[in-house]
Amino acid sequence: MRLLPLLLLAFLLSACSAEVPGDATPAPVFTAGTPVELRVVTPGGGTTLLDKQGTSYEVGPVALVLDRFTKVSASYRPEMPGWVVDVSLPSDLAEKFAKLTEERVGQQVAIVANGVVQSAPAIQQPITGGEIQITGDFTKDDAEALAAALGGN
Repeated sequence: MRLLPLLLLAFLLSACSAEVPGDATPAPVFTAGTPVELRVVTPGGGTTLLDKQGTSYEVGPVALVLDRFTKVSASYRPEMPGWVVDVSLPSDLAEKFAKLTEERVGQQVAIVANGVVQSAPAIQQPITGGEIQITGDFTKDDAEALAAALGGN
């Protein structure tokens, strides 16, 4: 398995925002245009998938399908390595995602849409609360393309 030298990707727990008193309006949930599969990268995993650059990843079975989001967007963060993709999940998927990340700290997980690996970050720590930040050495175009592939803007 080859690692992309310029993209050291990691899931990071983004800052959780406090609930605003009196703000009982839930965030809108939208359905992903294409469901996103999360698959653990495992040598000898049984299935080989490629990313857009042609890098191959051996992956295991689908660990979780993300088919609904409350937010997916690309943004610039000067305190990070630049551009990031922010993803928010509805509560039921947030719980499943938290369990997945708790069990897989240190492992690489392929984010797959339309059969193509969009990103393959390593889980750095358990991610609870449904607020996900995908970081890397992204250009603006890279971050926007990843957000679009995940169903965002």
